[in-house]
Amino acid sequence: MKLTIVPKKLSVCICVCLLAACATPPQPSKPSQQTQAPSVFEPEAPTQTARTVEDFLAELAQLSNPAQQLNLLLTEIELRQDAHAWQTSAVLLSEVERFNQTLSASQHRRYTFAQARWLAHQQQFRDAMQRLTPLLQQPSLETLQLARDLSWQLGERQQAAQFELDRLAQQADTDSQTSWAYLKHAPEPTALRAQGELARPWLALLQAAHQQVTRADPSALQGWQLRYPNHPGQAVVSQMREKIEQYAPHHALVLLPLSGQYAEQGQAVLDGMVLALEATPEFTITIRDSAQFDFSQLAEVLQAEQADMLIGPLLKDNLEQVATTAVQNVQWMALNAIDELGAIPDLWYALAPETEITQIARRFADKGYQQPLVLAADSNRGKQAVETFAEAFYQLQPEGKVEQGFYRTPDDMKAIVQEKLGVTDSEARIWQVKIAAGKIIVDAEARSRADIDAIFLPGSIEQTRLLKPFIDVTISPFMQALPVYATSASHIRGDALSENDLDNVRFTELPWLLPNHPQHQRLQALLRQRQHWSTGLARLAAFGHDAVNLVRHYEVLTALPGYQLAGLTGTLTGAPDNMQRQLDWAQYDGHNVVPEVDSLE
Repeated sequence: MKLTIVPKKLSVCICVCLLAACATPPQPSKPSQQTQAPSVFEPEAPTQTARTVEDFLAELAQLSNPAQQLNLLLTEIELRQDAHAWQTSAVLLSEVERFNQTLSASQHRRYTFAQARWLAHQQQFRDAMQRLTPLLQQPSLETLQLARDLSWQLGERQQAAQFELDRLAQQADTDSQTSWAYLKHAPEPTALRAQGELARPWLALLQAAHQQVTRADPSALQGWQLRYPNHPGQAVVSQMREKIEQYAPHHALVLLPLSGQYAEQGQAVLDGMVLALEATPEFTITIRDSAQFDFSQLAEVLQAEQADMLIGPLLKDNLEQVATTAVQNVQWMALNAIDELGAIPDLWYALAPETEITQIARRFADKGYQQPLVLAADSNRGKQAVETFAEAFYQLQPEGKVEQGFYRTPDDMKAIVQEKLGVTDSEARIWQVKIAAGKIIVDAEARSRADIDAIFLPGSIEQTRLLKPFIDVTISPFMQALPVYATSASHIRGDALSENDLDNVRFTELPWLLPNHPQHQRLQALLRQRQHWSTGLARLAAFGHDAVNLVRHYEVLTALPGYQLAGLTGTLTGAPDNMQRQLDWAQYDGHNVVPEVDSLE
């Protein structure tokens, strides 16, 4: 089939580390160079000094003046950390505890900073930032640099950029590529502030870049070059202008399943693409049915169609058939993701459920939840959801604890909820008290656990409908209701519920599927034409729409990863090979879906 369309994120820790033989933790995996800012969190290095910790402590004991001992000890800690001898520095940090009551203000500052650096190396980034925060009232270059890199590790790109600007305000020169690596990821440049002759032009450059890519001022970057001819940012501007001003792809070959088992899904994606093409008349596509496509002929078809872009395939089995030689002369957007590919796409884009689960984990960490409960089906998919949530949550709350509960059938749900919320144990204790009391009447009511602070239900809407009432009746009446979160799987088309089983459930969802979205009426019109569509097909239409928009903004996203593209599937940011998607938040209010209301917590 062929169709051409032309559109219309201490001390106890030290002891633990020492007890564990001071093992160095694995370093976090690094994204590609396009998205990775420099990091100061280097791995453990072999100790190069001949002086052992024992030798140093013996030397330290020879000093009779406590102040001299402290200064020498703090200096040695700093030297060890600068040499990336992290575990020996941990031993020396524990020695400072003996002097904790006699630390001067400057010594306390040095000690606190060294603690923050050690926590950062242990990947306890949030704890490290909490330890560092008091020092930021009178920041030094080194505290600002550490704060910047901690914010980066926590996924707080806007804050990382602000700390970099604050650092630049105190520095006479800079590595332009390093500074820009942080600044370009800031999503809201107008909310940043800068002081000094070096920092202000950097902020002006960032704001000019956003003005140009949004077409608010097509010559903003050129104007910046004329105003700051001697600024080190000049090295960045030329590269950026070359990227965002070059001609974007004008014709794409699209591979979608338009026959066979997945024809309905392929058609939904195509409908969304057509919707996006109405606003991009300079971009055209040719569609081929991937179910009947000979992938050995892909290079020849791309050349014959004069396509400079390949979009698709949608199915994982088809992705494996795309050869490197076939796409070496075009840009390639893959509409799915698999672990191993022969050819590497320029852009990955998929509606992966992991995106929503990770966003919910971040929301829990941001709200300070320490012990969430996840209730999931005892299946591969349910276990994978719990694993994804726990991994994302522990990265942000390493001291937290994720409680897990699995159910096999709907009949298991009540027992699992009661067990995990502690009611089963409470009832058992009450029963033992009543037996011990004999004829004495004991008036007692089972209590639910007070340490669980939020619940996440990653299952389907049917599973959420069954679980939520059990949760409501299990929570003790004198305790505050726990916030219950779910994914978009708990929101389907036509949720005109005859009961309030989902009341107050909060969930992530594609913006297009929420009533307050500007394009919601367009969705309703499309649903009237496709009356057989499920919500899943409507999501695929939004996916197709955003795929076209991402193609058109490919170079912009490469040059300016902090640029926010308001898509139907969510707010899209990041370099093309590491796209981030932020979904909207909503909740059930009785029978209706409304924007999330934080005041309910």
